[in-house]
Amino acid sequence: MKNKPTSFLLADDHPIVAVGLKEVLEQEFTTAKFYTARTGQEALAVLAQHPIDILFLDVRMPAQDAYGAFPAIKKQYPATKVILYTQFMAKDMILHFLQQGVNSILFKGETDDICEVVEQVWATGKWLSHSVRELVEGQLGEKPIHKLPLGENERNIIKHISEGKSSKEIATLLHLGENTINSYRQSLLKKTGTKNTDELIRYAFNSGLI
Repeated sequence: MKNKPTSFLLADDHPIVAVGLKEVLEQEFTTAKFYTARTGQEALAVLAQHPIDILFLDVRMPAQDAYGAFPAIKKQYPATKVILYTQFMAKDMILHFLQQGVNSILFKGETDDICEVVEQVWATGKWLSHSVRELVEGQLGEKPIHKLPLGENERNIIKHISEGKSSKEIATLLHLGENTINSYRQSLLKKTGTKNTDELIRYAFNSGLI
């Protein structure tokens, strides 16, 4: 194994986050190559063209979020170590991605030394912060409470519902029929084990979807 990672992909839809990460990492990994992506689809395109050692992956991105992108990344590029880089301290989300095989979860704004996290992930394949360990202590062997991820349309619909949009408005935005959206709403309640819109939104928040 190389002593240090030599290629990074920073996937985040906020350019300022990617720029900040790059500036921090460049101080330690002076000869590394850096690539950026703003969607899950762009991240997969970069991975198809360049060997990537470390991928910083945001959860919420347009076009394809981490829920949709990570399974493909894990399957097609198993040598790439993935650090989920997120502002959401959502227990269901953390359990889901750890059980899916993500190498580390790092919360934006925490004081952990990012370069040290990268070195630990590179050397051992795993790193968990104290806050993550506290949230998931004793639960990593359990199955997720609800099946995740939902389909892309379902995740988009939940986001629109959380913004207070009606079925008619969502139908227009997604180019679907209003009856189709209503069917999705009923299906979402069943799939997530929730009883009403408020519970559905709470579930989505706890899963890092909104």
